[in-house]
Amino acid sequence: MNRQFREAIWKAGFKPVEELLEFDSKLRARLGLTNRYDSARLAIGRSLAEVAPLNAISVDTAFGKPIAGEHLFGEQIDLWICGLILHGGLGSTAKIDDFRALVEAHWARGLKILKDEFDQCAEDETKFISRLSDLLPEKSLREEGQNRPIFSTGEIRIKAGAISKTFFDNSDVDIVLNGQGTSPHIALMGKVGSGKTTTGLQIAAQIVSKSRIPALFIDPKGEFVIGGQLSERMDSIGFDIHPIEVGNSPIPLDFLPSPEVGSVSIQNAAMQFRDSIALCCKGAGNIQQDLLRTAIERVIRSSRIRNLEAVKEAYKYELELNNKSHDSIMSRLNELTGLECFEPRLQPAEFFAGSWILSLKSLQTEELKRLVILLVLDALKTFLLSQNEAPVVNGFRGLRHLLVIDEARKILAQKKYQSLVDLVRQGRSKGAAIILLSQDPSDFDAQADDFTTQLGTVIAFACSQSSSGLRALQGVYGRKVLPNEFTDIQLPPGVAFCKLPSRLPEKIICWSPEQNI
Repeated sequence: MNRQFREAIWKAGFKPVEELLEFDSKLRARLGLTNRYDSARLAIGRSLAEVAPLNAISVDTAFGKPIAGEHLFGEQIDLWICGLILHGGLGSTAKIDDFRALVEAHWARGLKILKDEFDQCAEDETKFISRLSDLLPEKSLREEGQNRPIFSTGEIRIKAGAISKTFFDNSDVDIVLNGQGTSPHIALMGKVGSGKTTTGLQIAAQIVSKSRIPALFIDPKGEFVIGGQLSERMDSIGFDIHPIEVGNSPIPLDFLPSPEVGSVSIQNAAMQFRDSIALCCKGAGNIQQDLLRTAIERVIRSSRIRNLEAVKEAYKYELELNNKSHDSIMSRLNELTGLECFEPRLQPAEFFAGSWILSLKSLQTEELKRLVILLVLDALKTFLLSQNEAPVVNGFRGLRHLLVIDEARKILAQKKYQSLVDLVRQGRSKGAAIILLSQDPSDFDAQADDFTTQLGTVIAFACSQSSSGLRALQGVYGRKVLPNEFTDIQLPPGVAFCKLPSRLPEKIICWSPEQNI
């Protein structure tokens, strides 16, 4: 470390954002913190625990009284400097002003996060401290020479909703999610108002709480993010998750591989990207698709700017070079870049290490919503399936990541789309758990016959039936299922016809009509 740079930090002053000073004082009083630097260190540390990209403070922001670096960082100044520089990606040419801006941005973000979490705990200090302690790192499973993600260890046992009792004798029901030979994937289906979404959220919250793994929640309808914040319904479930309203805020994911991965990986990535875009573009012919693949490969191999704008410009160049006119692929790329759906800030390993909810309400067309989902799932599949297998400890396979897709029919209907199928079929061995929420069995009809057999748990509330949809469920239920088994008469509110691991198909009470579903 440059001694002069360290000395400059030691002597420099760092300022808090003025509008957060009231909460800062309240936090110190409630937690018994004596010094200003105590709460400042807590806030900066809390911000450093976030995977989401850090936004700079606007130039017109008002600041409070500064704290000298020697007091702010104390005897552990070297650790603080290293952590901040690594997190912020500051290079050797960084100046003290760059470091100060980084510290003050972390300080402000950390206080905002702490304020939100304190409010969510109803200002209960014990709950608040317990929540913060959950962020402390635990010992991870590592292989020699590899820095692997943290896995869950041991049995993950969850409930099938808030009540989780058998319909006939009111016995308690548990689901062992990661037992020997058990698929951790779950499908919930039911008509609007059946309670499938709330039940799915409750199950997801249990999985995250017990396994401590990150989650990606895809919300096409945009019910769970309002004004950039979690909705009251989502917040009440207890998810600790970063909300993104796609279209208003970009997804900070770089889904293009490094040019160093080799020609085969580059070609595969380009073809996967091309296929996903082609699924969302009417009339995209073979020539246009081949030009798109060429454009994507060029961006991966040589472009210094690795974003969708670069892909769009490269494709536009290919069209002009081959005397082709503006087409549906160009229109879709214009939509993606016009709304800034993606911003390549985080590599997949970084992005999928955090928990995110992607609200797609601001995207006006179904094609654009579908395309954003496909591109994210492509990146998740490429990342997860490239990892080593999840360890099995005492007969229970470790979990690495949870994927939740609401309105999953948007993807299930894409018969040619392979990434979700690959995640379901191959993801279990890599530590993936997947929850699919849909309206009825026919949503699974477009997939291969063995798709539903890869689902360890199916929870079906009253919903529509079709002969093809019911055939799709025969594999997982282990027998022919009849239309009347999914009717309102057979399945009153709160009751689902379930196939759970190691149990015969049965009716389960998941929630009570007295609940606000």
